[in-house]
Amino acid sequence: MTRTVGLDTLVRVSRMYYELGETQESIAEAIGVTRPQVSKLLKQARDQGVVEIRIIDRTERPGTIAADLERRFGLRAAHLAPTIGGDDERTRRRVGRLAARVVTATVRDGLIVGIGDGSSVAAMADEIEPAATPVDATVVPLCGGFWGTTGGREPYRRIAEALGATAHGLLAPGLLDDAVTRAALCAHAGIREVIDLWARLDVAVFGIGGPAWSEALVGTEAWREIEAGDAVGEILIAPFDVEGTFVTSSLGERTIACDARDLHRVPTSIGIASGPGKAGPILGALRSGALNVLVTDVETAERVLEIADPGGGAERAARPRAGAAT
Repeated sequence: MTRTVGLDTLVRVSRMYYELGETQESIAEAIGVTRPQVSKLLKQARDQGVVEIRIIDRTERPGTIAADLERRFGLRAAHLAPTIGGDDERTRRRVGRLAARVVTATVRDGLIVGIGDGSSVAAMADEIEPAATPVDATVVPLCGGFWGTTGGREPYRRIAEALGATAHGLLAPGLLDDAVTRAALCAHAGIREVIDLWARLDVAVFGIGGPAWSEALVGTEAWREIEAGDAVGEILIAPFDVEGTFVTSSLGERTIACDARDLHRVPTSIGIASGPGKAGPILGALRSGALNVLVTDVETAERVLEIADPGGGAERAARPRAGAAT
């Protein structure tokens, strides 16, 4: 949009979006611009003080849940979205929206960004807003074709498009039948290019999965290792136990994925997960050192702290909710 935008236009767009709840697409159609231009107008409205956003969330626990997580696990940051009781899907969307903001604030020109897969990452891709100014970054998937068949465009492509960044595809399956096939595929120049970029990542974004494997999926040998290792979760097709130890070597020999054991070397490593079944997997992932930034919801974060430190859980449970009578 090259013409000068008047205050009246900023006010109109802001009222339509924030007060009337209209989508950016409908606003774009109403005022005769594109959706990215609406996004720019909304940002301009915030920058000029036309819009002031305050979030007063009385569902969150007071106190220091995020600070407790950061201190307990040496995190750079823990970002917590409100938990919507009894609605895991809506909570996942809130976490996805928060993760999208974290990623948008993190990625800048010149960075190499790796994007994993899973429902939490997909939710983030659904919620990310187009960048007002394109970011000259490189975005790559962190693993090949995923555990199962998925529809739609991959999260890394959608995220790259929203940021205005350059996406590099990885035309390879994530899990192969044997190590020989993996070695042959990894020798391909196109696949090798992405694998080489994994060693230079500035930002990694990935979901923390719960137990999603079966003998039919991973094979007998890997299945036995997973069972013997008491795996509770997985990152990038790499199962781990609650102490954060990655438990299978045979599976890694058959996967085309960034090695989860190397994620601790990435300057900004963001793990995303939410929901009552993810506390154990998140705890194991935190103990593995694979992430230095966590995005989850309040109740899941509280549960992680409780199972990590059972003695401290009673004290946290006794804290009043915001807005509660004391």
